[in-house]
Amino acid sequence: MDRKILVSVLILNWNGKEHLEECLSSLTKGCSREDVEFVVVDNASNDGSVQFVKDTFSHDSRVKVLTLDKNYGWSGGNNRGMQKAIDKGSKYIFLLNNDTKVEQRCIEKLIEFSEEHPEAGAIAPKIILYDQPFLLNSIGLECSIIGSAWDRGIGRVDTPRWNKVEEVIGVCGAGMWLRSEALKITGLLPENFEIYLDDLDLCLRIWMNRYKILTCPDAMLYHKFSSTWKTSTDKEKRKYYLNTRNRFWLIERNFPKGKLPKIIFYLMYGEIKAIANSVRKGELWRISAHAKSWAEAVRYLPEAINTRRLNKQLGENVKEFWRLVKTFPLFCPEVKLPINGWYKDDIVNEFKAFPISKFAWLEHKKDSKLNITVYNFEPQIGEVDINIKTSDGNNFRVVTKHSETIRINNLLPGTKIEFEANRLFEAEITKKSYDIGGWIRVETI
Repeated sequence: MDRKILVSVLILNWNGKEHLEECLSSLTKGCSREDVEFVVVDNASNDGSVQFVKDTFSHDSRVKVLTLDKNYGWSGGNNRGMQKAIDKGSKYIFLLNNDTKVEQRCIEKLIEFSEEHPEAGAIAPKIILYDQPFLLNSIGLECSIIGSAWDRGIGRVDTPRWNKVEEVIGVCGAGMWLRSEALKITGLLPENFEIYLDDLDLCLRIWMNRYKILTCPDAMLYHKFSSTWKTSTDKEKRKYYLNTRNRFWLIERNFPKGKLPKIIFYLMYGEIKAIANSVRKGELWRISAHAKSWAEAVRYLPEAINTRRLNKQLGENVKEFWRLVKTFPLFCPEVKLPINGWYKDDIVNEFKAFPISKFAWLEHKKDSKLNITVYNFEPQIGEVDINIKTSDGNNFRVVTKHSETIRINNLLPGTKIEFEANRLFEAEITKKSYDIGGWIRVETI
């Protein structure tokens, strides 16, 4: 007789063999419970993913493969996995991207949190950027009045301010914890969305049926952010179109009719602004994406009306999520992610000093001396406080309200230099979209 499964972790996969070993190893080694299953939901891969999982993880009976007959996309693949999990009686479902790695006891912490909060229909774990693990990828979603959505906290330094349990409007699909009982009421992901905002659409229906969505910062995982959409211009254009179209569909399906005049006003303002930006940048293909999305919005109206009727029958309570919808900003705020901790596209005036994040690092290329100058361009806020360490044993600490230069002699090629900020100039104060640890200029002498 099969053991009763409490949690079904669904790892959606399509030709992602290179990610699977690390993802599944983190799950199997990080969770000791026997009532948890790890199911690779394979969207008809042709890269040997299925056989790889069977061969590599045959020693752990918790690892399973659900092989689909074709590629159903993100929503369709996850829906088939979720329906199987619900049918077998799983109490919780964890949708997980294949390009993730979970922290030790992440699953146990989510189970414990869910048991303590039966009102939570969905839970947002803390998702960290894989290649710069001091920065957030997501701890829940934000949503604007025109249907635009973005990851809450993206690009910000992971500090204690993000460790509070809070209500959020949605959960990032890269790591989405769901209560099966809520899904039985709300239904699953809207497959016609294909990808983007389908996770938020489900979350809005969870709110409308009087469940809450909470953050669980103690449960952590790492995500190789946007690794599946970096490969071609065509994919970027497809991503932009789907996001634009799905914003309209999200509004039509879920937003309150009583707020329609306000929604339309901001929607028109947002469209004019987006098209003007497209013209200014010479990216005229974006105008075509908007025009196509408008046509799709009109065509979709009958289906959206049917969805609204169904939501009403299930107990629609729009005010539960509407209080979390933002009027400003309308679109996803500009996100700047550093490279090796350096914000290289934000040189500060004539000094050519680069802002760094909480950490930054570089490799010295020449046999030479080095001047490192630490600047403070926000002295009214306080002192810059930075530790500087080299791999050959040098250690310095610079604390300044203005600037200070240190010289390092006889550096060999390949020496690694690391910077760590002991305090941060947070985005709310500097009006940047990211937190700054200081401003640094490195000169070879």
